[in-house]
Amino acid sequence: MSRKRIIWKSWNAQEEEYVYNLEAELKELENELLGEAGIGDSGGSPMIPIFDKSSFGLLHTPVGMYPMESMFKPSNRWDCWIATTNFDITKSVRNKLKRCEGVEALRILGRYTFFIGIPITFDFKNVRKDIEKTICDYTPQEVLNEDVQVTVDLVKQQIASKKYWSIFVSPSGNVDYIVSNDLDKKYLDGLNELLELKKLLGGIILRGDDG
Repeated sequence: MSRKRIIWKSWNAQEEEYVYNLEAELKELENELLGEAGIGDSGGSPMIPIFDKSSFGLLHTPVGMYPMESMFKPSNRWDCWIATTNFDITKSVRNKLKRCEGVEALRILGRYTFFIGIPITFDFKNVRKDIEKTICDYTPQEVLNEDVQVTVDLVKQQIASKKYWSIFVSPSGNVDYIVSNDLDKKYLDGLNELLELKKLLGGIILRGDDG
């Protein structure tokens, strides 16, 4: 099991690029048609565009189809993002996403992909941080399979006589720990190292009753 992660892409930027390219293609086609018809800029009358944005048709978005000029299309309402994960987007994950502040629109697009719309009153960086903290953390059920649980139980037996202990279990099943009879600097430094490992690799930390 690898560390949970999310890759983000701006839907607004993708839409803007799509519309820009479409406008360029239509402009090129317009020039070709006018050229074939023998109409140029040198005439006395202003040249009337063959195409305008209202003729572009509908825009396919993650939350439905909208006219190109609609004020209600996603990019006009929200800061929109497509997120791709390396873990399953389950019903539990979806429910957690719904509870994240700043997520006004949510659409699950596939097993590993979802779409969110963020109102202008929220900052994407903060919403992203909250989402990653919420759904990228590991649960004991995800990490402690049968073999890993056996290893953890053996470690607990070996350190049972110590008052303070913490055990780090990585997503791949590796186990590291720190023990002490005193809540001293050495123990706290070791605990900080385990916390840094969890931050870097994911996983869980199991603590004794005294911490």
